Amino acid sequence: MAQPFKHDAACLLDFFSQSGRGFYVPYYQRNYSWDEENATKLIEDIFSSIKRTLTKPENSISLGTVILHDEKNVQTDVHSDTPNLLTKVANVVDGQQRITSIAMLACVIAEQISQTVPKLKALAGSAAEFDVLATELTDELPNIRKFFSVEITKTGAQPALKPKIIRAGDVSANPVSDQWTLNGPIDNFYRSNTSSFLSKFIAGISIDAIPTDERVSSVLRVFREKISEEVQAADATLAIGLLSADGVANGSLFSFMAYPPTWSNIGSLNLEEQSVYSGGMLLLAVCAFLKNSCHLVVIECLDLGLAFDMFQSLNATGTPLTAFEVFKPQLVKAWGTGYSTAIKPQVDRIEKVFETESNSSDKEELTDKVIVSSALIFNGMERSRRFSEERDWLTDTLEGSLAAGAPTQKSIDFVTTIADQAEYFLTFVKPRRSPKNSNTFGLCDRLMLLGLSQQQADRAGLCVFYLKDAGHQFAHAVLSVFYSKLLRSQSNAANKAAAAAEFVAICEATAAFFTLYMGAQQGRFPDSDYRALFQSTAGNISFANGAANQSVSFVKAAFRQALENQKIYDASNAAAARQIWVDLAKENAWYSRKAVCRFALFASAHDAASDLTPGNEGLFTNGMASSADLLNCRVWHMTSYEVIEHVATRDQPSTIKFPAHFDAPIYPGNYSIVDKLGNLTLLSTAVNSSIYSEWPDKVFYYWHLTTPGSTAVGPTGATLAAALGIDIVPPSLSTLVAASNYQSHLAPLAFRGQGSHRWDAAFIARRSEHLCQRVFDKLDAWLR
Repeated sequence: MAQPFKHDAACLLDFFSQSGRGFYVPYYQRNYSWDEENATKLIEDIFSSIKRTLTKPENSISLGTVILHDEKNVQTDVHSDTPNLLTKVANVVDGQQRITSIAMLACVIAEQISQTVPKLKALAGSAAEFDVLATELTDELPNIRKFFSVEITKTGAQPALKPKIIRAGDVSANPVSDQWTLNGPIDNFYRSNTSSFLSKFIAGISIDAIPTDERVSSVLRVFREKISEEVQAADATLAIGLLSADGVANGSLFSFMAYPPTWSNIGSLNLEEQSVYSGGMLLLAVCAFLKNSCHLVVIECLDLGLAFDMFQSLNATGTPLTAFEVFKPQLVKAWGTGYSTAIKPQVDRIEKVFETESNSSDKEELTDKVIVSSALIFNGMERSRRFSEERDWLTDTLEGSLAAGAPTQKSIDFVTTIADQAEYFLTFVKPRRSPKNSNTFGLCDRLMLLGLSQQQADRAGLCVFYLKDAGHQFAHAVLSVFYSKLLRSQSNAANKAAAAAEFVAICEATAAFFTLYMGAQQGRFPDSDYRALFQSTAGNISFANGAANQSVSFVKAAFRQALENQKIYDASNAAAARQIWVDLAKENAWYSRKAVCRFALFASAHDAASDLTPGNEGLFTNGMASSADLLNCRVWHMTSYEVIEHVATRDQPSTIKFPAHFDAPIYPGNYSIVDKLGNLTLLSTAVNSSIYSEWPDKVFYYWHLTTPGSTAVGPTGATLAAALGIDIVPPSLSTLVAASNYQSHLAPLAFRGQGSHRWDAAFIARRSEHLCQRVFDKLDAWLR
């Protein structure tokens, strides 16, 4: 009797490199659905596991199960447009999200190699090792390409490499799915979001130039930012550790370098050159670890029905224990008879938070987040959300805190830190976004119960809401340290007041740092700078090693230095810092980071008024305190400010009604002008969706939105319409204006248009500089 299925634990290289084999995602499968969180977990697992090999050389990771059903016949006009293109086609019954994401990750790694090799070759004159490492990385590309492409050997194949994974599509389409093509146009044959990306990358198009949907782009963004961050942050310490792992027989990184360097040759170079080499070594280690030490359990079924049964049985609901539940007995044993009074209250706090989740998977996910965050905050340890790493950290940290087998104050601080983190996640991270137009906020109420005034709680809440909306998860690490201090100060009135002021100040400083960081370079998140706050040997703010540094002044100084390290700031000279930052930020495309852009627009218009000075029409001047209070929780959630509006439309209007007001240099063939801060403002969705596209029409809207007592058809409105050359009043304007409040941030725009001044590229540049100056002045004060 034939074996109904076969199974194997395959390394990724073996799985993806089978000659002539492609993967087909059938029509009954879900669309590609990975998001930033899924991508973050995968890439962080890989880097965390690589670093773990430095202390646990045999470390490897399992990436789950894949269930396949091989097609008996590779069908022409279903799987391919030409007979015998592929040797074998495997239907993916389970695991399509995972293997598709790994394929995209391989593309990003290939891109990173192509960017790193020239940097290494440029330094070949400094040491021969640079050229050798460049060659080794180049030699990795054929294997990395096997993760996302399959080679077609049939005569006439153009290009020879095709996407490794294709998907079925709409059954009413023609063809009904992606198809492997001999030499047809890729846009016709690879139309799904993932296959289209793979085919275009194989064709040599850069990732930045490949159009993708939000799902694919968000996953690629995470992969690219994390790999770039890790490669840039690599230093001599890491490189020496990797070099040591290279020599451990049977280790996961054994002989990952064919030609290890003579380290003294590298160590004698300057730090920048060492960093380039260390980054290249890390990238080579990533290739080796991904190929050989990341595994899938592969189940291949002869019968499709059996494949479905296998899928159902493996995905049956269960209640696995979390890392903390497994660890709890060790706490009971360590404290013995003193457990109930000495540490049980902290354990109860932890479990109370975990029990807020109604199902086991959500409970496990929350536990993972809390423990990973606790590891960084307590003793600067970087851990992935893998059960084994979490369990090891809990056990090792507890044992390291004991003295002669008995708990110490450090043991208590360790468990208390986890409890504080759990409560922080429950209060700050877990809640969904507040409803639109909210007037009350549970987060602010909680902060007031802990001693913050209403004004303090509102400002802290605004910063937290902004950082959450921006997806800036690492910011919580810093905020949670000062939240712990707030929790631990509750028994003393003076300490509580001081901790409350500290918490507000750290929220403002973190929001300011993040905005200035992103506004001047629009690149990766500053995650490595937060890690340094907990891991630096020169001084950190971890509970185990740097509690004395847990002050607002220490963190602000670290933030200012981090900005200077990016060459976007001067930590010692505020005036120079302003000039450096503004010169960079005014040229950036702010629109691409929407939450950051919104926050900057709020900061620029906060307590501002229209500048009435001739020549300054369209700009702000400082108003009276609280005259335009935009930096608060209520305004952040108001529908009146929810959409970023392009004053000059993002795409050039197809027809020009007002040629005298049209400025062609605004549209140089890209969004470099229209996405600048000076061309942006805030509107409600209703107004934004109904507003006309050209400057005179927009002025008419802005004017009425800032003077809601007037009417579009009244004498003043008619006069303005005539002056602007408007002969048709938008029919929805009266209704929209009736529901409007005075919106101070629009007043300068209305004032400029009312005075018949143009909106052109030159003024966008001037206004961008002006707004960036206002943003800097407001936020830099939060960093001082």
